[in-house]
Amino acid sequence: MSDFPDIISQQIISSQYDIFWSTPAAITALPPRNVLVISTGFAANSEEEEMLKKMLMACLLSEEDYHIVQMQPEEMISWHVLRDQMKVRTVLLLGVTPTQLGVSALLMPHQISRFNGCTWIVTDSLQTLIQRPEIKAHLWNYGLKPAFVEKVYGS
Repeated sequence: MSDFPDIISQQIISSQYDIFWSTPAAITALPPRNVLVISTGFAANSEEEEMLKKMLMACLLSEEDYHIVQMQPEEMISWHVLRDQMKVRTVLLLGVTPTQLGVSALLMPHQISRFNGCTWIVTDSLQTLIQRPEIKAHLWNYGLKPAFVEKVYGS
């Protein structure tokens, strides 16, 4: 008998990653928009929602320019599905990790990164930004302002 495990009967990749090959119905119903904001959950009319609205207004974005998707910490969704369905050019992650989108790339926190032909800005949750104004300031100066106001990568 061999000391090697039977790889045929071993679970190599967990079925939890099957999500990266499916398209959620809520996503297929959304029309294409240039900007995708993905955030941890927040309540309607909350301090977090108000801050997000102010951030997007400061970025000179109208409601027709972006979609806001809320995700739970353990939730995953496929980046390639989002990219292909929504024709996204800029991604803002608020408390959501790139790995939740199936992205295995090192993206700089609180500032612009480029990946897969898109501008990415990865930062902490809205709640953390409320509590830590120094992170919010860094995010504005090195992420949001260059991306949306100065348009360092075009419109």
